[in-house]
Amino acid sequence: MNRNLRGRLLLTLTATVLALGFGEIAARLILPHLRTPQGTAWIRDPECGFRLRPSAPGEFPQNDDRHINRDGFRDRDHPPVKPAGVRRILGVGDSFVYGAVPLADNFLRISERLLNAAAPDDSTEVLLLGAPGYSPENEAALLENFGLGLDPDLVVLNIFVGNDISGIPVRGEVIAGRMYFPHSPIGWLNLLRKSRLFQMTESMVYRRLKDRVRGDEARAVSDTTLCDDLYLAMVGHNLPVYRSLPSPQLEKLWDETTGYLDRMVIDCHRAGVPLLVVLIPAEEQVDPRVRDRILAGLSLEPEDYDFDLPQRRLRAWAADREVKVLDLLPVMRREHRPAARLYLPCDTHWNARGNALAARELAAACELPGPAAH
Repeated sequence: MNRNLRGRLLLTLTATVLALGFGEIAARLILPHLRTPQGTAWIRDPECGFRLRPSAPGEFPQNDDRHINRDGFRDRDHPPVKPAGVRRILGVGDSFVYGAVPLADNFLRISERLLNAAAPDDSTEVLLLGAPGYSPENEAALLENFGLGLDPDLVVLNIFVGNDISGIPVRGEVIAGRMYFPHSPIGWLNLLRKSRLFQMTESMVYRRLKDRVRGDEARAVSDTTLCDDLYLAMVGHNLPVYRSLPSPQLEKLWDETTGYLDRMVIDCHRAGVPLLVVLIPAEEQVDPRVRDRILAGLSLEPEDYDFDLPQRRLRAWAADREVKVLDLLPVMRREHRPAARLYLPCDTHWNARGNALAARELAAACELPGPAAH
């Protein structure tokens, strides 16, 4: 019986290995050649990695929250050539620029309205060049190959300290309209993600999990909810950026990040375009209750973390290069109230109040020349 059992186990193991091997071969052969289904959200971009799929002509009104402009961003369409008498600002970044609130409440849209109200004789337009999953790597390529060709008067680079440093190794990749993640800063996961079959399975599971937990009927999240288990897991991947003693791996990520930032500084300088860097704080930096809940939920020691560290390092980087910085952490800490939070519950993004506060600070920080004559 033992011999028969060992034989069956060996046969099962061999069949499993062969099935996974054939599955991997099939995934590598078939996946790159799959036709992109209608309605998928993403398109590949040879310069900056990926963009959003533009809406079909007339599919949505220009200011509809679902509209994706012809450049692949959640924004109205803008002419490639800047109109005469218009001052143009590029808002570059990740999902904060894309926005987790209606477009009318997006901090860049609000700042555009504030700037135009403050100078009614001038005209300022703000372009939203951001997509979920972008990192400084994507943004540097976007600015160099596309953004500066739009003749901006100011570039506003928005850096989210929550994951813009630690998230660089993830590097999303679009295949057949779907987003895949072939890399990870976590060693064992990075190894598994070398398998196309694993990527496909992980992507499918993630989409289903996301649909389940974010559906209106799946879970009720109120404004008083601090964070749930999914949020703890998500933020847990970002916490190393606050370690008082960063690991060698994290120091390499810092070097890579500042390398991309240096590229953008040089490109803007060559183009004669001012650069304003906005430092976007994470909720765990702003709300002490959320921070305590995360540390306790993950069994971490508070004394091992310095939640001001990313801003200090980025401000020092900017000072060395004479780059103007808007650090939103102090004002958001002052304005945060337990009964009037700045972030969406169990999310990493600002709510409408957080966007409005950021917009006021940004509009006050923007220094624009008069519109150029054409």
